[in-house]
Amino acid sequence: MNNTEIRLRNLVKAQQEVCEANFDKMWKVIKQITHVSDTYLEAFKEIYPKLISGRYQSKDIRFIVEHNPPLDTSVLRQLATAIEINREQFFSHQRLLVARHNEHKTFIQSFPACILLPNAQEIKITVIKSDHTADVYATGKENI
Repeated sequence: MNNTEIRLRNLVKAQQEVCEANFDKMWKVIKQITHVSDTYLEAFKEIYPKLISGRYQSKDIRFIVEHNPPLDTSVLRQLATAIEINREQFFSHQRLLVARHNEHKTFIQSFPACILLPNAQEIKITVIKSDHTADVYATGKENI
């Protein structure tokens, strides 16, 4: 009986650590890609005016049409994909944390554990959610 409670308690604690590690990884990936895109955009802002300045200074060659370098948006698509993948992965880890927490809580509240393990305490977990979500659940209203 006590071994089951200990196993469940350890599973919950371990899953909480997995959630924290995954959240940290998620933000590092997003920050790293954002840094790359910020660096790229800054470099593009620096180079672009120099590339096109002076092209149309001469009145003799106005008939020549040049193709100016486009801004590569693949980094932004990569960022959007990374955010989506990492958020979904984080959600899966959070869902498993809640399920394991519920399994432990049900075990310590059910017979015979509630009698044989009277000092077993519910484990506190942290489920990450936005202020928007907290407000919606507090008020029961979502106004988009």
